Amino acid sequence: MSERLLLKSRLTRTLVGLGLISVVSLAAVNFVVVRDLLDSTTREQLVVLRELRSDSVEVGVKRVVDRTSAIGSDPGLAAAMSDLDDGYRELEPPSDTDIEPLLGAYEDVVDTLREANALRQPEPEALLPASDQGRAAQVAYIADNSEPDRAALVDAGDGTEYSAAHAEHHEYLRGVAEVLGADDLLLVSAESNEVVYSVEKQIDLGTDVVAGPYREDALGVAWDRLENSGVTDAVITDASFYIPSLESQDAAAPVVHVGATVRQGTEVLGALVLVLGVESLTAIVTAGGQFELLGLGDTGDAYIVGGDGTLRPIPRSFSEDPEGYVERYLDTGGDERLAGLITFTGSPVLFHAIDNAAVDAALAGDEFVGIVDNGLDRRAVAASAPLDVQGVPWYLVTEQQTSETRDELQRFLWSTAILLVVLLPILAVLGFVLARVFARPVDPLVRAAGHIADGDFTTRVDDLGRNELGDLGRQLNSMAVQLQEHEASAAEEEARITAMLASVLPADLVDRVRAGERDVSELVDTATVIALTIVGIPEPEGAEQDAVIDMTQRLADELDGLREQHGIERIRAASDQQIFVAGRGMEGDDASSALDLAARAIGAVVDVGAEFGVALEAHAGLASGLVASGVLGRRQVSFGMWGEAVVRATELAEVTDSHGVFVDGSVVDSLADDVGLTPLDLGGAGAGAFQVDLASVPGGEPSTTGSGR
Repeated sequence: MSERLLLKSRLTRTLVGLGLISVVSLAAVNFVVVRDLLDSTTREQLVVLRELRSDSVEVGVKRVVDRTSAIGSDPGLAAAMSDLDDGYRELEPPSDTDIEPLLGAYEDVVDTLREANALRQPEPEALLPASDQGRAAQVAYIADNSEPDRAALVDAGDGTEYSAAHAEHHEYLRGVAEVLGADDLLLVSAESNEVVYSVEKQIDLGTDVVAGPYREDALGVAWDRLENSGVTDAVITDASFYIPSLESQDAAAPVVHVGATVRQGTEVLGALVLVLGVESLTAIVTAGGQFELLGLGDTGDAYIVGGDGTLRPIPRSFSEDPEGYVERYLDTGGDERLAGLITFTGSPVLFHAIDNAAVDAALAGDEFVGIVDNGLDRRAVAASAPLDVQGVPWYLVTEQQTSETRDELQRFLWSTAILLVVLLPILAVLGFVLARVFARPVDPLVRAAGHIADGDFTTRVDDLGRNELGDLGRQLNSMAVQLQEHEASAAEEEARITAMLASVLPADLVDRVRAGERDVSELVDTATVIALTIVGIPEPEGAEQDAVIDMTQRLADELDGLREQHGIERIRAASDQQIFVAGRGMEGDDASSALDLAARAIGAVVDVGAEFGVALEAHAGLASGLVASGVLGRRQVSFGMWGEAVVRATELAEVTDSHGVFVDGSVVDSLADDVGLTPLDLGGAGAGAFQVDLASVPGGEPSTTGSGR
């Protein structure tokens, strides 16, 4: 009796211990896999985002520069430049009494700089224009300007030719500045090198850009770069602090200068210089602050550093919590004077230097991805690379704090702990019950159980009679048979899964995936892939780029609307190619819906092209088969799809120049009998392909090759 109780106790402890060890071991393995998977996915996502934001910044800056260059050749701007320059040269010298209020205005600016303990604190007299004309213009439109907003003054009323020209062109030039999103617009005379006009009437009006007080600032840099550039070229400067901006509404904020020559035929009259707030650059980098849309979660950011390693756009953490940002900056050893300037200017731009491996690699001209300190004592995964922006030394960094991915791991650990709390009593009860069943001092049963436990499922227990022991023996025999069947079934399942993975993954990855080395969670399904290639979209250049961008957006909206109508998922989207999948997660491959979408998409592409006066064509390739997709994460979602069907559909969409829908043999059997198909002899990737007669598809257009089955 004591031996039986001892055996039951041992069995109970053993079963409970094994169950607990299995659960803990599985949780530990899953923790490591999930941690590595989250880290890998975050790195890949930041690299992709780095490339996308780099393209967006380069294209966005080019668009601003191109639009500025185009405005420079506008006849209206040339007329304004000529009239204002002529009137400016006729201005009479002001008296010393008239100049005294100007010195007061300069004193206010300098006092502000001194109060902020700014890096540059010029004397008020040094800001006075050197020429009589410059001083006269400032007296009339700054010292004697009674408007609360100086830009609202249209005519100074002094009867000069300059004021007459100003009254004629001011509203036009002010409108140009608003359209271009500029804080100020300056006109600089090529003859005198002086600022003959300013929309905002700041203290740079009338100053000499070559020898005046701002010759070493971005205004002088923009002028020098224009003199060394082509006549039709426009230039952009790095972000900088510009003293005249202290008088504007956005006091002390850093600005960027964009300049272009003002041309009348082949004659260069002067220069157009736009003063853009750094917020414009921030909006380009962050897509208008849409961090969630960019996949940056709660702590991610995208920003630019300059050649000195300091920030250029306003970082997300400062926009969301300025006071907390300054406190963390000081806590990490930041300079108190610079912290005061950050508060004074309303941003850490040009003050906060980011010193980490991501910035160092970018400054050296290399790409980087890895874990760094983000400059505020926060660990982050970062990706960086140099930018190609008009020769300006800018470097893009995308990052996400590691704490955000650790939140996912913490939730996983809590789930595991709850599972252990639930399983432990269940395992204890189960162990106790099984111990009572198996704790029988019967050698045949013990030996048979030992053989079965060792994996010998051919072991059989002799008939022990019509009693409990006999029933147990028969149960052991039955269990052995079932284990044999399960082992065979598992072997078949292993072979089936391996074959399935081989159909959607490269051969060298199958064994690694079966061994548990995975970077994504796989979902394998049968579906129909639609690859749509759009031909004829012009390059977005010059004045036509807005129309091209509008047409591209219209195409995306039309195709997205069709996709929603058909309940089909979009896998990949670009301006000239989109890939959709139908039937994923459904019974069958849903080829009919895929064909209907492709036919309607072909027509939509042609209609949108006609609307914009562009001859667009579209090639759609359809292929069915096994596809694999991966999904991971709660706050940041990564999704991909691959498989032979994706490759075949893409190749069908690109293998021919014909406008229409092309399918391969994997799709044909799933289509309705009344769908017209014409065999095609394309060779290579197009072997066994058919062109669909769009007239036989509801909502389609007639094909040019006839029909047949």
